[in-house]
Amino acid sequence: MKSVRALVVGAAATTISFAPSGTALAKDQAPPNAPPPLTYAERNAGSPDVPFSDVITATSAPVVAQGAVHAGEPLLSVAYAYRYTAVITEEVKGFSFTVGGVQAPVGSPGYYAGTFMWTNGRWPKADTPPMDLWCFFPGVAGGKRETICLLRNLNKRAAIAPTRMNPYLWHHFAPITGSFDYVNTPIFKRQAVDLPVKPVLEYRFSKWKGDMAWFGLYAMGGFVTDLPLEKDERGAYRLRTVGGDFLITRDSADPAAVRIVPEQHPPVS
Repeated sequence: MKSVRALVVGAAATTISFAPSGTALAKDQAPPNAPPPLTYAERNAGSPDVPFSDVITATSAPVVAQGAVHAGEPLLSVAYAYRYTAVITEEVKGFSFTVGGVQAPVGSPGYYAGTFMWTNGRWPKADTPPMDLWCFFPGVAGGKRETICLLRNLNKRAAIAPTRMNPYLWHHFAPITGSFDYVNTPIFKRQAVDLPVKPVLEYRFSKWKGDMAWFGLYAMGGFVTDLPLEKDERGAYRLRTVGGDFLITRDSADPAAVRIVPEQHPPVS
């Protein structure tokens, strides 16, 4: 079962306060030229057992570490591309009092960064729809921002994602204050675009803790999330990535370190 990306505050899944008029705005009709949400099939592409395979695909063979890997060192890295890309076709303007003017000019390229759900503890709340997150590069088209990520949680508005988070891969969506700034609904066209970055995913070994191996996941050099790994039904530590599956073992000379070898499986498509 694919894990749900959540709207959270800090580490707890709690209610987030959107704009005061959010309830009324949610009932408003979306602009006629607003792009439709992703389909169920698009949101569930890839494999449910491979983190972020619904968002990205590998573009080259992974670079795999040789020999013992110690805490803080990379096990493997893989170049990737986003499954869905787009370009802004109408100026994205700020809606909140603190965010005015054009936030993303026409021509800003971008990518789909995941779908989020409200959560009630561990599980998603059944009475709320999924919300797509799209990120854009306004600076490419002459804008002031380097990146801006927009969550389409209302029909006529989109919440600006927290700038302290890694914009290249989103694990959760957590404002410091519990509220968001808004823009008017972004109008964009889904198409193949050239992004101004060549993203790379990296897995770094963190530690052994009991019977679990812990790793840090990084995108473009920035931390995304911690990944614990336990033995599977065959008794192996199997790390599944968009670049393929890998077996993790303790290093025989240094039990605090690990070794990694690829399994003979094709990358997730």
